Amino acid sequence: MFHGYRRNLAEYESLRFRVAAPPRNAPGSQQKPAVAPPDQPFRVGVFTTEDNDYDQTLTMTAALQQYPTYTVTPNGWSRGFWFLITAATVGNAATTAFAADAPFNAAFQIKLTDVGGREIFGPLGGYDWMTTVKLGAYQNVGDPRADPVFSVTSGGGGTGGSFTMCLYLPLEVVNRDALGAVENKSSSSTFKIYLTLNTGAAVYTTAPTALPPVRVRILSDGYTEPDATDAMGRTLAQGPPAAGSVQYWTNENLAQNAGNFTYNITTGLGYPIRMIIVKILDGSNTRSGGDANWPDPATFKLGKVQLFQRYKQFWISRMAKTYGFFPKDVNGATLTVDGGLVRENGVFPIWMNQDFDLAPGSELRNGYLVTKTGNVLQLTGALGGSGTVFMTVNYVIPVNKDAASLRAGK
Repeated sequence: MFHGYRRNLAEYESLRFRVAAPPRNAPGSQQKPAVAPPDQPFRVGVFTTEDNDYDQTLTMTAALQQYPTYTVTPNGWSRGFWFLITAATVGNAATTAFAADAPFNAAFQIKLTDVGGREIFGPLGGYDWMTTVKLGAYQNVGDPRADPVFSVTSGGGGTGGSFTMCLYLPLEVVNRDALGAVENKSSSSTFKIYLTLNTGAAVYTTAPTALPPVRVRILSDGYTEPDATDAMGRTLAQGPPAAGSVQYWTNENLAQNAGNFTYNITTGLGYPIRMIIVKILDGSNTRSGGDANWPDPATFKLGKVQLFQRYKQFWISRMAKTYGFFPKDVNGATLTVDGGLVRENGVFPIWMNQDFDLAPGSELRNGYLVTKTGNVLQLTGALGGSGTVFMTVNYVIPVNKDAASLRAGK
């Protein structure tokens, strides 16, 4: 009987433990279900591509001329477009001289439209286009004048009046993760670029004997479409972060009298603003005069919040340190304005795309100026003379209108 008791007790204990232990993955179990690993980043699964598919030449005249429209070739995902613009004079006998905004103003107007015809970039004049390249922070050295292919031949000689320049038109905002790259897969719904050649009188103060042919070649940067998985079966992201987000560059301006002024910026309100390039011309439409008239100090406000009040020399110093502008060239000659790796006369950027490293373009998108419809965004100060204030605004419309979707590591 004693042995039977021990046997019954053992059976009871065995049954008790079997009942107490919950089955695998049952309610109340501490074991968590398996979680699918995240997709590999978009850049992992794609190749970068380059297409040279536009080459057109027009001879400069006394009238504006429209280049043939560039219908962008589908390439998967578009990053942006490189423009190589060259003018070659032959047999010149004049002592040629270029206007202050030349040779960039050879592009009278540039604009890029999306598949619905909405303007994404521009319309901008060629000089303002150049400032977006120089200050927009899309390359390590964005300054077109610091490009080894850049050249301007003034004075006499058979090639006087010739020039070469390379300009960029961006879609992608950040190279690191391809934010802003735009899906471009349809041959029936395409992006289009419109470029207008300026007049000889606008480009030259003393024109060459014969105005030159101006050749435009466009290289389209893009990404291929990713495969579904990599070689190990890991899934690949099928688009960049916040796919469908688009950046815009748009210009606005307003004539101002000498003395105190208040400029209310309207472009981009309601969206995150990445940067603003402020330009002032004097009453004779010169940047040098606008620079002399620059408000000192200038105050930048969002609603009741003063974002900065900055003296002109402080602004120049901060710009130089941030963008790596130099006071002297390699031969020790003093550099001042309107050259490679120096500031531009009458042009001052306000950058909000520096929150990861020490240079604009090193951005996690945490520092963008997030605005709401109805906000008041102002630049105020006192102008030394009458003129026109220009605002070239770079803003991003995020997918689903959610600014948080733009932030890295969100």
